Amino acid sequence: MSTSSIQSRRDLFDVFQHTIEGTYDELVEEQELQPGQTMLKTFLIESNVTPEELHERVDITEAREVDFDLQELIIQRNATKYTFFLDHEDSRFWTLYTLEESEDAKKVVQDMVSGIRNGLDYTWMPIEQQREVMDMGEFRDVGVSYDADDVFSEDYIDERLDFGDLSVRSSGRGTGTLFDILDSHDELSSFLSLSSVGIKRNVNGSFILERVTHNGRFTTSGGDSIQLHLDTVAEIKGRYATLLRKIEENHRLSYESQEHGTGMDGTPLVIELDNEIEDVRQFIENIITAKNPLRLWGAKTKLDDQYWKIKGVDLHNNDKYTIEICPKWLRLYLGDEACGNTALRIYSNLQRHYDSNATMEVEE
Repeated sequence: MSTSSIQSRRDLFDVFQHTIEGTYDELVEEQELQPGQTMLKTFLIESNVTPEELHERVDITEAREVDFDLQELIIQRNATKYTFFLDHEDSRFWTLYTLEESEDAKKVVQDMVSGIRNGLDYTWMPIEQQREVMDMGEFRDVGVSYDADDVFSEDYIDERLDFGDLSVRSSGRGTGTLFDILDSHDELSSFLSLSSVGIKRNVNGSFILERVTHNGRFTTSGGDSIQLHLDTVAEIKGRYATLLRKIEENHRLSYESQEHGTGMDGTPLVIELDNEIEDVRQFIENIITAKNPLRLWGAKTKLDDQYWKIKGVDLHNNDKYTIEICPKWLRLYLGDEACGNTALRIYSNLQRHYDSNATMEVEE
């Protein structure tokens, strides 16, 4: 795609408008896209750095200011160059747009957010927020997956989990009914974590077809209003930002001297588990490997039988954390400057890779 004609935000969105109209027409008439035709992909990225700092940490071969708070980035991966547009008007939540092929785009963004201390992270939406996406429009398709093998060793899975990798995808009529049946099954419910939700959204005579993943990727397969796409992204981002703000306001711990000693402000977060941990020590050894998707490193200490503590570092920002773990719950302590996204990454990935019925209460 030639981008030299894109000189403003309006120019960019005009291109995207043409794209979503074209992909919808092809999918309706031909049931498949033409060679070289791609869908609009939008990524919501949580950021604790500036765009200038990003350029120091990612292999960006070219950067161009398109408009106020909007940059065109040419990013190189494996000797191939990919085009993205970075909207950083919201300094905490960046929006990356691209028309590159889906798998290529996912890998480029994964490289960006996975670097040690790079200050970037996915927007890790818990299942509760993904269910809210279902209510934003007509429920069209769903991806359900349980990827324990992304976190846990083969031995741990063989000895203690019913599934290592379970995946279900459904689209079209009956999708909602199928999901309800699976979700109500007592033996399966702990292993059915939402990976994506597809909706058709109709607002004021306009429509958009969106598939939204658990980590903030939007794939727009058609529509007649780019503004409705932007509004949909903004609405979902707003919910996530509100949840993150509540965590950082109410669940970061700070200490201050008082007349009769030291006082503590804030409370830890507690994640309740439905799928009880059989061996806490082995569970911990699988989640503090510093690897994706949890990106946690730490040292474990036994406090009692089946009661352990981890003190470690989140490789997202090098923030320190402490976790106490028992078979039925995890208690997470965040420092007074820690990024709240640490809590959401831990919580949503436990839902996705261990127990989809896990819950975490965030104070108002």
